[in-house]
Amino acid sequence: MSNRTTTAVLGLASAALTLALAAPARADCPDGTREAGAAEADFGNRARAALIAALPPAPAGMEKQGRPNDMNEKPTFAFCRGTPVGAFSPNVADSYIYKLPKAEVDRRSVERRQFQQQIEELEKLPPEKEAQRKALEDQMRAAYAAAPRRSRSDPPLSAEQQALADRQNAEGRRLEEQVRKVELDHKASVKPQTDPLRARADALGSGPESFALRLRMNAERFPAAGPAVVTFGAPSPKRSEGLKVHNVVLEIAGPEGAGKQALLAAVDRAYLQGLVGAPLPDLGASQARASSAAAAPPPAGPAVSAAPAAAEASPAPSASGPVAAPASTTSASTNAPCPPPARSGNTAADAGTAIGGQVLGGGWGANVGRSLGGALGAIGAAGTAQEPRSGDCPR
Repeated sequence: MSNRTTTAVLGLASAALTLALAAPARADCPDGTREAGAAEADFGNRARAALIAALPPAPAGMEKQGRPNDMNEKPTFAFCRGTPVGAFSPNVADSYIYKLPKAEVDRRSVERRQFQQQIEELEKLPPEKEAQRKALEDQMRAAYAAAPRRSRSDPPLSAEQQALADRQNAEGRRLEEQVRKVELDHKASVKPQTDPLRARADALGSGPESFALRLRMNAERFPAAGPAVVTFGAPSPKRSEGLKVHNVVLEIAGPEGAGKQALLAAVDRAYLQGLVGAPLPDLGASQARASSAAAAPPPAGPAVSAAPAAAEASPAPSASGPVAAPASTTSASTNAPCPPPARSGNTAADAGTAIGGQVLGGGWGANVGRSLGGALGAIGAAGTAQEPRSGDCPR
């Protein structure tokens, strides 16, 4: 599983947002724009700083990627004229990478090979099918062998010889297709058993794992329940109405396993819960919190799995029925991420659209975000995977 797009796009999300808010797309605001009021801008800046202060340092064995979020980079808020006060949802993001220790890489390699051996055993032809395949193969070889042949130094084949060669080669190809069909039909018959095994083998990647951790404040609605998201407070249809903290949403995108669990454990949930319904801390308090977290020892890193090898963890499948995929090893939480959007050719632009539209409200904010995101698209296009948008679930 590749996560380079996740890392590239989200590593730039904060910078793109800061730039996007400074240049409204007036074409989407026929009645003009309005600047944020002093209280509105102050709330937005303090909200962003409070969320940055909640981004956890990289757990032991992991690293942060991209440019750090800077509390001193204050976005310039501007809205379409008539946009209600507080019609935005502050959000920040960070990306992390986890390089598996050698012991874990070796363990996964062994377990992956054991899954592959189970697949090979299932796809091996049973004796009666192997006998059928062998008989057809012998006939195929005989047909090809009976076709007249000539070397470059020999005279051309006669018309009769060429006709015989054509017939024998056609028969050989027909028998060759039958041989292939015996093999493919058997593989298709065991596919309900081999597909789950392949999925489990593919999930045992040994390369670096990338994760995107995103915090949103005052989301209009929450994603469905699942292990990758934690929510605090209640949905806020009017987002930051009243310039108060109505909710905070924590989302982590990336492969399931110890790395994601370490990030979830590193987040101070009590702090996030304490933001809901309370006055936002001032910039100095958020900076002090971030500095204290940076100076502290790193949070506990991903635990190396001590799970048994595949052959011991689950019995080899038989022809009697499909093999069920293993249950997730992640602990349950309150909410799950939105389903991934359709793959796009410019994931950075997609991220800019989602963030600009969410924070500013209205189509012009989305367009500004897309414009800046498109400029960063060359980086986002380096990968192929996508993860859920920073905004709410697509309508």
